[in-house]
Amino acid sequence: DWKKIGHVPRKFSDDIWKRFKNACNHYFDRLHNQRNKNSKEEQKIVEAKRTFIDNFKVPKKVSKENVESYLNEWSEMGSLPRNARNLDAKFNKIVDKMLDQLPIDKKEASLLKFTHAVDAYVADQDEKSLNAEELFVRKKIDEITKEIQQLENNLGFISNAKEDNPLLVNVKSKISEYKEELSIWKEKLDYLKKIDS
Repeated sequence: DWKKIGHVPRKFSDDIWKRFKNACNHYFDRLHNQRNKNSKEEQKIVEAKRTFIDNFKVPKKVSKENVESYLNEWSEMGSLPRNARNLDAKFNKIVDKMLDQLPIDKKEASLLKFTHAVDAYVADQDEKSLNAEELFVRKKIDEITKEIQQLENNLGFISNAKEDNPLLVNVKSKISEYKEELSIWKEKLDYLKKIDS
């Protein structure tokens, strides 16, 4: 816009330019101060979460309540900036180890982690992450549905084989696994839909 206005007489240009430059400097100073403030808050979160991971010890007796408590504590510390998301991955590995010790099935463990992550997005009012999560879940549902359709189509080509045929057994087993996985993803989508409404 400054350039579009065009030239002004020489006797006014220096004064106008100084005023314009001061306005720009004021704007960018405020912008940088805000970013630095956010950066300091983010750094505190990173340090808190790094300390949490470094000092964390998996309890000898793991319970579902333990896991939920650690998940809540982790999210209450705040969201990590993008450049420190590796800490989330480290924490998720710890949670996975704990979930492996619990007498719960794969579906329940997966849903526990998922609902916790989604609840954290809701608490942070992170619409972008919620939308990305929903897109990802829908994509997984489509991929798995296509895999099931392909395998069921393949069954048609070997329909005259005996029931104990290794290929037939393998394909049926894969279909069963995919259907179980599909039900988990559909439950995740249902959970996201409940949040939207």
